[in-house]
Amino acid sequence: MLLLTFGSLPAAQADTPADPPKKGTVEQGTEQHEPRLAIQSGPAHDETTVQTEKSDLQPTEAAEAAEAAQIIADYQSAIDRREALVGPFDPELSELTFALGNTLQRQNRLEEAIQAFRHAMYVNRVNNGVYSLSQEPMLRGIINAHIQLGFITEAAEAYQKLLWLHRKTYGADDPRTLPLLDEIGQWHLRAYNARGRRDDIYHLNIAHGVYNQALAITAKQHGEDHLSMTGLLYNSAMTDYYLDRHQKKFANSWENTDLLSERFQQARWVADDPFLNKNYFQNGRRANARMIDILEQDPTASAADKANGYIKTGDWLMLFNLTGPAIDAYQQAYRVLQQTNDTALITALLGEPKMLPRPIDSGIMTTESVVTDQTTPAEPSPEQPETPTPDITKAVTNPSIPAAYVMLSVDISKKGQPRKITTLSIYPEDGDGLESRARKTIIDTRFRPRFDNGQPVPTEALPVKVLIQ
Repeated sequence: MLLLTFGSLPAAQADTPADPPKKGTVEQGTEQHEPRLAIQSGPAHDETTVQTEKSDLQPTEAAEAAEAAQIIADYQSAIDRREALVGPFDPELSELTFALGNTLQRQNRLEEAIQAFRHAMYVNRVNNGVYSLSQEPMLRGIINAHIQLGFITEAAEAYQKLLWLHRKTYGADDPRTLPLLDEIGQWHLRAYNARGRRDDIYHLNIAHGVYNQALAITAKQHGEDHLSMTGLLYNSAMTDYYLDRHQKKFANSWENTDLLSERFQQARWVADDPFLNKNYFQNGRRANARMIDILEQDPTASAADKANGYIKTGDWLMLFNLTGPAIDAYQQAYRVLQQTNDTALITALLGEPKMLPRPIDSGIMTTESVVTDQTTPAEPSPEQPETPTPDITKAVTNPSIPAAYVMLSVDISKKGQPRKITTLSIYPEDGDGLESRARKTIIDTRFRPRFDNGQPVPTEALPVKVLIQ
């Protein structure tokens, strides 16, 4: 199959220790005593664990593996001593077990890391209470490990638990939940784009719900025409794009929406049936138009802000094969950028072809000279700090098992369509069917064309690598 593996959460999020615990109680009936944490002190038996005794390890690698094994053993020893001296619910055990989980995760001992994070969260809840946000680093560690293992449903469930915690702490309509709502929406869009199967409709269901909620909170807090609405509106429009694609590919895939509530108990606040209005193209076009109106009317919006809005709208229209309106939007962006006299910015945004969000069932692509981010990140709210978003579509492979890939040279027309496709190299050379699959991937992809002096122009020999597994 084409490579659809997932990247991990930002290290700054996964490794951040919880705040020092404060004594509290667990609500009656919400928790049961868990079995004692059991982590192997030596190398794990599975293939992903670093084996210090393997003869093919370089001396530096062997030393690093031995050091990591010793650190894990030291953490386990410290946990054992602390439990013997103070008891199994000592607040310090949560910190120690969380640190152990991070170390195990760095060593790719992911299932053991999840066990450690869960134990750390359990002890934290005993001391701080069921709704304490000091559990967030443990939950993010669990999300990270599930993504690395490819357990996307489990990662989604953990994300819903994290949102539940935020809503319990701040309230359902508190603007402090906005960064997490946007992060979850982006994550589900990327997860859907990476697989796009019939039952992956739940990703779009949740994204639809969180963006409706985020837009409602932002409008209530700042007003309908506030600049912080623009990023959310664009991501809402991208949700409509994927919904439109899914509707055309799987006509009856959402007839029973009970599946969402059964799978995600914490997601019941999502609208009962978000698919009643199925004119997703019109919904998305209205969202894009509203984004442009806000940017044009807000005196604090810079020329770069406005140009980015027009470019996003052009990208969205290009995905629907509306080349003429898309080119008009790009040219409007070019005219706005000319006011800045910033040639570097013009070149960065319109001087090279840009790969647009890939269609369903395509491979992971990278290019030698073009940024190929799959989805456009949301604009951070001026009042909210930017939240790092896990790039779940980054290709992550076991270094001992190199991914197959095909290196292509692609001509891009002035309408953003791939034309002449030349195969430069294939790895492995005897890979059966790799070339045809890579070519199919490129044929199904749209690009933002390169612009020169405000006009779309063709690009020759764009290097593109298609990773396949």
